Amino acid sequence: MKVDTGTHPVRATDELAELKIDRSGKRKGLPLWPFVLGGLFLLLAVVAPALQRSMRGVEVQTASAVKVLTMNQLAQGGAQDTELTAAGYVVADRKAVLAAKFVGRLSKLNVKEAQEVKQGEIIAEIEHHELDAQIAQLKAEIAGRKAEVERLRSAHEQAEAEIVSAKVLLATFDAEVAEMKVMWDDAQRRLERDTKLAQAEAMGFSEVDDRLTEVRMAEAKMKTIARRREASEQLVSVRQKQAEVAKQSVAVAQTNVATAEASLAVLEAQLIEYFIRAPFDGVVTEKAAELGEIIAPVSVGGQMARGSIVTVADWASLQAEVDVAETYLGRVMPGQRAAINVDAMPGKTFAGKLQRILPRADRSKATVQVRVDFLPNKEGKSVFVAERILPDMGIRVKFLPDDAPPGADTGEAPLKCAIPFSALQENGQTVWVVKDGIASRRPVKSGTRAGDWIEITEGVTPGEAVVVSGAEGLDRDGAKVVVPEK
Repeated sequence: MKVDTGTHPVRATDELAELKIDRSGKRKGLPLWPFVLGGLFLLLAVVAPALQRSMRGVEVQTASAVKVLTMNQLAQGGAQDTELTAAGYVVADRKAVLAAKFVGRLSKLNVKEAQEVKQGEIIAEIEHHELDAQIAQLKAEIAGRKAEVERLRSAHEQAEAEIVSAKVLLATFDAEVAEMKVMWDDAQRRLERDTKLAQAEAMGFSEVDDRLTEVRMAEAKMKTIARRREASEQLVSVRQKQAEVAKQSVAVAQTNVATAEASLAVLEAQLIEYFIRAPFDGVVTEKAAELGEIIAPVSVGGQMARGSIVTVADWASLQAEVDVAETYLGRVMPGQRAAINVDAMPGKTFAGKLQRILPRADRSKATVQVRVDFLPNKEGKSVFVAERILPDMGIRVKFLPDDAPPGADTGEAPLKCAIPFSALQENGQTVWVVKDGIASRRPVKSGTRAGDWIEITEGVTPGEAVVVSGAEGLDRDGAKVVVPEK
């Protein structure tokens, strides 16, 4: 029987044959693609993490190897506190801005910038012609007054001599009076005797008259001498008054001389102020005025007057002045050793010692200023003589711990390299060093341990990054790593 499908003739017997159940025991094979697909999924599950790690990189934590003087620095506070460094400038502890005490014209300037001066050396001179004339006039006046003193002193001495002479004459008169009194007494006695003899008619009255004449003559002489003595006494009194007046005149003249000399001393003291002298040994760091300019102790007439002449700094007092943060103030103290680096002299380190902590703070910067002395060099000379260190040069000061080795303050002591102890791998034999996102295994030799840090004597240099966490994910050199941002 045929069935017409319209296109191809299909036999009915063929269709029925396909509907029969095959009982011969032979089956068709199962498809393999499910097994292949499952294997692929299993392989991806195993390989994907490794592929992901190889493409993205192993996530690790790193730390930088640090350089320290002593391992105790790390044991006390960690790498961030290994050294305390402060910046500042070179300053002079003794510095003077020299100016005139009086307004005047600068007539002499004996120094230049960078010139060394000695204490007391005349640096500049202010014009002082008028003052010189006043001093000369006063000196002439003093000379005249001194001559007057000498004249009055001579008059006083003459009056004193005349007093002596008058007193001698007075003594002579007293002697003559005493002599004449003796003669008068003798004449009076003889007069009385002869009078009695004449009354007894033993002698003539003519002889009595002679005795009476002798008595009267003696009396007259005594009166004459007494008058002369009185005149001499008056002369002594006059001379004494003259001597007293002369003495007072001498005292007044001497007072006038002393007054004039005091005025002269004032002018001469003012004249000293017209000579500007160096207050100490130092170096001229700045010249602010030129010859002919008007110098004034304060600004006068705007810019027409200079307020200063030169600035002198004591080179031996140069110090490092740096700002230390308030939070680190407890780590510095007077007498502490320090290493000073001058920006203008790279590669050189100068030994220093903290001299003092200034008793004031800067509220805007939260810092405190400290002064550090430059110590002499190995030859015992000032470093400012051997080196060209100048005021206001930039410097950096590193404050050293008490146990810093010798030579640390001059940069001659070797620095130690230290890393966190957790970076050591394989019983302390190796570390993983990271550079440009690639980890490399490196053998190391370790030294002293201090807390969480350990000294590395060989294998790592300061500044290199070492893996401190996540090293278990590293299995080969050259592995990529990822360091999360902190």
